[in-house]
Amino acid sequence: MDRETWENRIGFLRLLSDVSGFASAFFAIGKANEGWTSCPTSQHPCLSDHALRSLVEQHAAKGSPFICFENDGIFYGVVPVEEYAAVIGPAAVYSFSKAYLELYAQEHGMMPVTMIPSSDLNTLIGYMNLAFFHFTGNALARENVPIYTPLSENWHPAGDLEAYQLDQSENDRAHQAGVIFEKQLLEAVESGDMAKLKSLLGGPTPDFSEIGAFSDAQKKEYEYLAVSIITLLTRSAVAGGARVETAHALGDVFLKRLSSAVLRGDPIFDISYSAMIEFTELVQRAKAEKSDDSYVDACKAYIEQNLRKDLQVGDIAPAIGLSRTYLSRLFHQAEGVTVQQYIQREKCRHAARMLQYSDYTIAQIAQYYGFSSQSYFGTCFQTWYGMTPNAYRKANR
Repeated sequence: MDRETWENRIGFLRLLSDVSGFASAFFAIGKANEGWTSCPTSQHPCLSDHALRSLVEQHAAKGSPFICFENDGIFYGVVPVEEYAAVIGPAAVYSFSKAYLELYAQEHGMMPVTMIPSSDLNTLIGYMNLAFFHFTGNALARENVPIYTPLSENWHPAGDLEAYQLDQSENDRAHQAGVIFEKQLLEAVESGDMAKLKSLLGGPTPDFSEIGAFSDAQKKEYEYLAVSIITLLTRSAVAGGARVETAHALGDVFLKRLSSAVLRGDPIFDISYSAMIEFTELVQRAKAEKSDDSYVDACKAYIEQNLRKDLQVGDIAPAIGLSRTYLSRLFHQAEGVTVQQYIQREKCRHAARMLQYSDYTIAQIAQYYGFSSQSYFGTCFQTWYGMTPNAYRKANR
């Protein structure tokens, strides 16, 4: 490549980095000492890490632009041009901690990095398209951009599928019993039918050893099964009318509890069982609270999402497209309480759960839910529960 062409391509990549925020690199395939990067420290993972560069060069030799995932969270866009490779990235699927970034820099033989910009695939491919057009004069079809991952290098699902199906046949296992049980379970949760759920759980449950084998360790199978159950329960609760944020928050709580149980070696089945009960009760409450008026439901959803703030009707009404006066009248007609009374009741309901299940002080709980003082919280709580927060905590521990 002549000097003018080299400078032109580097100049374009430098401009692309300034606009996009992504680092870029340009190097000759198979020539370790020839390369350039936009990084201020002149360090780029593809230049400082021989193994990563070899992986990129292996695919770049095919001559077509591609996305290369280095691991679960970091990826690059690569545009081969003649005997060179233009790299855009690294980009991150999500934000990383300072400790992770320090480890990342060490693993790649680099000076410490403060951040790796987050991106989705389409955004990075868009910048790859600009580079590809500048270098070749041709447009890049996004749907034709292959994605290479560390797993895709060494694993071929089709072969494992054949072996798994043979093992299922030899051990006379089938998924049908599990499918039937799952269908009945999710129907009970989605309908908020606690009687149906308890009847189902009280009867014979599938022997999972006769359904399938998805880990060589039985404990790990139970863990995978619990994760699947919690995920399906979350979706069923939303389908049954539970608010999206509430259902997913409950799912996160159970997944976190599951993770702790796995680390401590605690029983896992209890968590799955509790999740089935809790999600069904969540749908029950959602159905009981559901209004015939969509504006009332929108008002409740807004309150749920902003419960820890100092909420007023004047804040909610414009957010859902109504006047304050009309929302107040509509809500009172539907619920029999004012919006402010409903907010106070919901704050106290959530506070009651914290009194029962957490070790936060009453003052902390009052502050957390936006009450002006502990004494005012006590007055409001007694209005709805007929006792002081301290008495409630003692009676329900």
